[in-house]
Amino acid sequence: MTTKRLIAAMLALFVHSLVLAADAGSVLFATGPVTAAREPAVALAKGDTVLTEDTITTGTAARAQLLMVDGAKIAIRPNSQLRIDDYVYAPAGSATSISKSDEASVMSLVKGGFRTITGAIASDNKDNYEVRTAVGVLGVRGTNFAVLLCGGDCQFAPGAAPGDPVEDGLYIGVSSGSIVFRNPAGEIVVKAGEYAFIPMATRVPEKLDAPPAVLIDDNDLRIGADGSVQSPDTAGTATGFDARLGTRRRPDTSAPDPEDKDSNADGSKSAPEQPVIGIDADGTPVDITPGEPPAPTDGRTISYSTGPLGRGIAQFSGTQYDEPSQLLLDGNNNLLGFTGPYPGASGPDTAVFDIGTAANVDTGFDSVTVLRWGRWAGGTADGTLQSDGSDVSLDLGAQSLHWVSGPATAPPVMPITGTASYNLVGATSPTDSQGNTGVLGSATFNADFTNLRIDTTLDIDINGSNWNATGIGNIGAAANLADYLFSGTFTDVTITGAITGTGGGTFTGFFSEPGTTSDPAYPGGAGMTYSLQDGQGTTSVSGAAAFGNP
Repeated sequence: MTTKRLIAAMLALFVHSLVLAADAGSVLFATGPVTAAREPAVALAKGDTVLTEDTITTGTAARAQLLMVDGAKIAIRPNSQLRIDDYVYAPAGSATSISKSDEASVMSLVKGGFRTITGAIASDNKDNYEVRTAVGVLGVRGTNFAVLLCGGDCQFAPGAAPGDPVEDGLYIGVSSGSIVFRNPAGEIVVKAGEYAFIPMATRVPEKLDAPPAVLIDDNDLRIGADGSVQSPDTAGTATGFDARLGTRRRPDTSAPDPEDKDSNADGSKSAPEQPVIGIDADGTPVDITPGEPPAPTDGRTISYSTGPLGRGIAQFSGTQYDEPSQLLLDGNNNLLGFTGPYPGASGPDTAVFDIGTAANVDTGFDSVTVLRWGRWAGGTADGTLQSDGSDVSLDLGAQSLHWVSGPATAPPVMPITGTASYNLVGATSPTDSQGNTGVLGSATFNADFTNLRIDTTLDIDINGSNWNATGIGNIGAAANLADYLFSGTFTDVTITGAITGTGGGTFTGFFSEPGTTSDPAYPGGAGMTYSLQDGQGTTSVSGAAAFGNP
């Protein structure tokens, strides 16, 4: 090797070592033991830097959210290990010697799982994006996907009995875009709304007919205070309990089996001697003997909130009980339509809304409180005033309509004394009136049943600004509402960053059963939607949050 070549090689090695030592991203949120394997290992907290060559480890019940340098968001599940092998990005206009062709995002999923909304690298340099696993490598085409690697350490799936085995392998779900998985045993492309499984034993990729239940952990699939990212929208792709119990595609078995003594002469099956009990979308046992999941049920409480929606109408919100039938639900009990109050031109009115061409995104579910949440985004939601039939359709190209709903049960019997502090169990990603999606960093919710009072706080990062809000509200009769409903105002809203100043806002919501509480006299869950505005009236932020475990 000539001297010039030796110098060039040493320089390249030196530059590469600088790249490896560069920042790969930062921590948006961390709860529980979250560490980076360095010398020595360091505990990670909100705001800490993530480096290339870091192995991020989350402990039991711990979660972490990462914001990478190219804008990608990663939510890491509990009991997981994700190694950042290489992360190089050259923002447009930046003073760096790194070329666009050198950009790379290479990560290794050692254990557990994560969900990600990919960033600029996956969009501009698709061939330089890889997620390496024990069973093969994932590439992307600009996407939003979730993966979970099971190696004898995955817990039982929702709807299954504790101790039921989970087959070892890699589980994949795609919400938007597509991914390609490759290994020596084969290749598979997984598109939006599709799911796949790669068994540890055979390594042969295969499609699934429905979301694998072990992958559905709605609490960690959204960028929010509980360590989650956007949840996959499965509306229209599966219904009822089948949406929770992922099954592999199997050969056609419609022809009668001559050795099957339960088959009738025409090939039909004899009725089973015992009823077949399944689990519905709310985790409740149901009789599925007829072969079809039950129709979605009514009787739910819903809270909803929006920002300005392009028709000169200010943000509006409401909470109500579905009696007898004011809600339209899909097979997963996600909201598709509702009837509710609307601020008409001549005063309060009532409108009928349908999701229309919008999509249900950020959909989530908590199996303990049986609360659900989501937001309508993109397209147009159909709306009609009941008073005169006027069109009040909602343009959801920028702002979203956020919702949270309770279980299909009667409203809870409310306590008349005592206090309880509720923990955040799920949330939608906050959105603003400029079309941006943010992060709910933390939220608190305290109920004083003796004085019929609510205290709540929100900490939101969106579009380069931090919104910190403190609210006070009233429960039931103190707010001229049914005894299990509440509403209030955010009396102290401080905004820093790209936007600075103060603001205000409102929130509304409900208490529900069932749930797990330290005192069974307290409702097990609370659903809340909110809307914040800056003092100049130029920007609003809205969202939904679910609380439980008081």
